[in-house]
Amino acid sequence: MKNHQYPVEHFEDFQNKKGSNEDILYFKTKSAIQRKDPIGLDFFSFLLFETGSGTHTIDDVVYEIQSKQLHLIFPGQLHSWDILAGSKVHTVFVSAKLFRLFENFFIYPIDFYKKNPVFELSSQIYRELLVEFKGIDRELAHAEGMREIIYSKFRVISLMFNRLVLHGSKQIGDSKSGPLLTRFSLLLLAFSREQRTVKFYAERTGVSANYLNILCQRYFEMNANAFISKEVINVIIIELLSAGRTVKEIAMEFNFNDLSGFSNYFKRHTGLSPRDFLSLQE
Repeated sequence: MKNHQYPVEHFEDFQNKKGSNEDILYFKTKSAIQRKDPIGLDFFSFLLFETGSGTHTIDDVVYEIQSKQLHLIFPGQLHSWDILAGSKVHTVFVSAKLFRLFENFFIYPIDFYKKNPVFELSSQIYRELLVEFKGIDRELAHAEGMREIIYSKFRVISLMFNRLVLHGSKQIGDSKSGPLLTRFSLLLLAFSREQRTVKFYAERTGVSANYLNILCQRYFEMNANAFISKEVINVIIIELLSAGRTVKEIAMEFNFNDLSGFSNYFKRHTGLSPRDFLSLQE
């Protein structure tokens, strides 16, 4: 199918519906909804099915809807749906502009997720995801909601989702690699503001720095240092996009000796200085 032949849902329309100018939105659906003809979208969406039945067609592939499922739809994809009565869906929409900045939250290339857009969840993973979805909703509804919290919750959702992918992906063939890479990712979540060396994470993962490099190269197509840098930059971007602190304050929080070192690190990995990056977001 060619997307230009079909109508497109626009993120701006959902902002207007919510009366919001935020780049992340939350919706909850409890009724049966149907759309037979495919429609495109210009934003990213996570659909978390609390309960559900029916079908969801994404790029011509029909997926059976079940309770405790997570569905992903990316900008430019086509989908249609027949969600039956009794279904309850929690949805997070992310504008294309913000998603381009957050795309690195996903550990595999985006094409992997487009081909594998539906995931079955254990009860525990479902409950953990639901807490973060509802947290986004609460923060958006708050009169003085903080973007830092909203963006951080989206990152937590992405990290939890990555953990799910690591455990379930056929790309990770042996049983030892998945848990090791999961531990590595969780350590990054905990220490990315203070630590950026392969040695630190290798020691706490229980492997040599060389073996951690081999694992990252095999499964992420980058070495461990590049993977660490990618995650650090992800967190820095969240902080830069969140109002309230100066670039210098953020540099100190991330354990850089001075503003110059922080700016050089950010520019080396993004091609822009922190201030140039911020100016493009205005």
